[in-house]
Amino acid sequence: MTLDEATLNEARELRSRLLELQHDADRAKLDYHHAIRRLHAAGGSMREIAEELDLSHQRVHQIVEGDEPIHARIGWQSGRRHRRFGLRRFTRVARHVVMRAQKEAHALGAEEIAPEHLLIGLAAVERGTAARALAAQSVELERLRTEVGGEAVREPSRGRLPFSKEAKGVLESSVGEAHALGHPWIGSEHILLALLSAGGRPVEVLQRLGAEPDAVRGGIDQILSEAA
Repeated sequence: MTLDEATLNEARELRSRLLELQHDADRAKLDYHHAIRRLHAAGGSMREIAEELDLSHQRVHQIVEGDEPIHARIGWQSGRRHRRFGLRRFTRVARHVVMRAQKEAHALGAEEIAPEHLLIGLAAVERGTAARALAAQSVELERLRTEVGGEAVREPSRGRLPFSKEAKGVLESSVGEAHALGHPWIGSEHILLALLSAGGRPVEVLQRLGAEPDAVRGGIDQILSEAA
């Protein structure tokens, strides 16, 4: 053995200390974020929280919405080439929207996740900005589900369904919507804005429920301005 035994033992001890400190830091970060969410849930505005804790408003929004990255990827075939779209910057709420859309599509007997299933997911995840904007336009989850696909034909499943080309396009466009607003995160509001911009069946469903795209956009703007 060519390594100095004493120095090697010292390195091992320092590594153990470092791992312990990293573990403590991770736990402190989780507790810190939980406290911030509790402050917001108790009625504190994001601006107040940011000022008191010396954070940017954007950072508080990330924490409240959930800033954990999505590690899952969406894969699809394009000819012989396999493309993968990562959702690394999506908030926890946006991740739940995508997961809920998958469950809804499966329950309604669909073979793939379409934009209208993303719309259901947006309405279903109640703590999201998108759900609040839809609720402000009197879009009810059960009516929305009925308009999209009628009665469920099977129990929701955790099994994965592929995303349609249109649904993948919406998720990709949500990145641009976030960039246009100067947001470093991608939340439910950005997915909804991308849906509205894409048009098609989701917009038709919303209009049948009495929610015009411009009114929904206005609702998103108002919620974001109130949180500022």
